[in-house]
Amino acid sequence: MTTGTIESLNLDAIKMENPYLRLGTDVSTLEKSIETVGLIAPLIVNEENVLLAGARRWQALKNLGHKDVPIIRVKKSNLEQELISIDENLVRKSLTSPEVEKHLLRAKEIYCEMAGNDESFKNELLKKRHERLAQDSAGDTENSKAGTQEELSLKELATEEFAEEVSHKSGLSRNQVLKAMEREEKACPELKEAREIGNINVSQANEIIRLNPDEQKEIIPHIAGKTVGELRKLVKEARSVGVKRALETNIEQPHAREYGEILKSFKKAYKVCEALEIEGIEIKGALKSDIERHWAGLIEKMESLLGEKHSQEFSPEYLDQPHQ
Repeated sequence: MTTGTIESLNLDAIKMENPYLRLGTDVSTLEKSIETVGLIAPLIVNEENVLLAGARRWQALKNLGHKDVPIIRVKKSNLEQELISIDENLVRKSLTSPEVEKHLLRAKEIYCEMAGNDESFKNELLKKRHERLAQDSAGDTENSKAGTQEELSLKELATEEFAEEVSHKSGLSRNQVLKAMEREEKACPELKEAREIGNINVSQANEIIRLNPDEQKEIIPHIAGKTVGELRKLVKEARSVGVKRALETNIEQPHAREYGEILKSFKKAYKVCEALEIEGIEIKGALKSDIERHWAGLIEKMESLLGEKHSQEFSPEYLDQPHQ
């Protein structure tokens, strides 16, 4: 929380030059609140009267005809001023918002830079971490193990403590905060744009960012209507055989689900046959005749589905492929 002496400043003297300010939003509800209970939180400005936090309050006061307003003037470094502005936005928006994820990542970068340049700031982060680990170890065996781990790198320390601080402010878990920053850091521009217009949700984005940016760009146009489970399977296959091959087998092929069931049955049958062959077990009797009859019928149906005679085209290389 920003603290300091409350002053009075003319609204027209406040400079609206901060790129983080939320301008042009509907402030009618805020105006009613100010008229009813007054201004609860002062505006935050720097030494040059540039507004750091409170753009919506400034706009509401302006609309209501106020001249002088209460402000808190802070004397902070440029990085600390940026953190104040970011914090103003973080506490007022959902962490699933792409815009807020961008703010989160930037704030984390500031933490890392400050930890590297300011020894007192770094020591404060270390103190907070040690206190938290001590509290965790008192009632949580799993978390207590963290206290015995090697010291984190400077970046890891700053990231961890920043996520912890945001977690306390937002009510979300530290892992959710970390995941929000990861989405911003790993998502390609096309993925961010798709999220902005609502074509891709958070859960889908969490799966897509497991691919590299080029792969993300390639897969995005093909995931409409896919459940998270289906997308997770698609991404897993894309990481194994490439996006193009995964799309051919999972999206672009009509009736892909039915063909997938056939492939699954084939893989299972192959494993069973392989085990019987290794054990030297030969099929005999009435069961052999029944299997031969179904096998002949299956070959006929598969040749029809595949469009060509493939029954004699299986190569020894098939044995080298993974069959899961």
